[in-house]
Amino acid sequence: MVRAFRLLASCAMFSQALAHSHILYLIINGQQYRGFNPHAPDAITNSIGWSTSAVDDGFVTPSNYSNPDIICHRDGKPAKAHAPVKAGDKIQIQWNGWPQSHKGPVLSYLAPCANTTDGCASVDKRKLSWTKIDDSSPVLLDEKGGPPGRWATDVLITQNNTWLLGLPNDLEPGPYVLRHELIALHYANLKDGAQNYPQCVNLWVEAPGLKAAKVGKEEVVVAGQKEGVPATALYKATDPGVAIDIYTAALSTYVIPGPTLAPEAKPVPVTDQGLKSTITAVGTPVVVTQATSTVPIPNDKTAAAFKG
Repeated sequence: MVRAFRLLASCAMFSQALAHSHILYLIINGQQYRGFNPHAPDAITNSIGWSTSAVDDGFVTPSNYSNPDIICHRDGKPAKAHAPVKAGDKIQIQWNGWPQSHKGPVLSYLAPCANTTDGCASVDKRKLSWTKIDDSSPVLLDEKGGPPGRWATDVLITQNNTWLLGLPNDLEPGPYVLRHELIALHYANLKDGAQNYPQCVNLWVEAPGLKAAKVGKEEVVVAGQKEGVPATALYKATDPGVAIDIYTAALSTYVIPGPTLAPEAKPVPVTDQGLKSTITAVGTPVVVTQATSTVPIPNDKTAAAFKG
């Protein structure tokens, strides 16, 4: 039986070898902000998504966990545009699609772009320090019907390939990179078989969140402001959530890879992932002109002049 499951996964992988995915857009308070399209890299001039060379919508392997490609995907480069948000907002992340066979976790991280005058537009990705704000726990939801069971990515698929992300309430104003990632485990029983799909977008937190609460004599740390983790140190190829056989009948729990969830994180539970955001307009991204101020980015008709 297990062998049959593995065979089905193998067939699915080959049939969908060119059917992986990228982030199409984000919806924030009804406003739609477009991601980077690797198939048409010049089609969108005000994308908030980091550019990549992943024209195959492919992945990063565990053997490259110490390579900068794991940070914001292959050859990831920052976008000039930022999507304006407020602390505590919910963000709907729309993927281009996701194969049914690609079971695994949905993970999200934030990194502040400190000491910059253009936000995250020219940040050195190797210096970004990441705090986990969503780990889609529990990732393995049940094993009804036998392995591989129902996973967080199955919930994403049933919600039209979207994931609802909650931002912490106590974010300080300023520029951040949101790193959103799916990890496919259908081949994780093989050496170097797990598949990471990291995607990065720029955010600008417009207004201060709630002041950090006092707990005894200790202050609750503001998300993204404490010492985080470099993306090249997030995972190891030997982590139990990376090197795993999801088709074994004995699998009943899943150890989520990466650092622990930040105490101030406000992830949207799996049971609430059906809450959809309605698009009311195309949002206007902003560009950072000074360390503390922004202006709307020029629209597509004037973007050519802006590029100069």
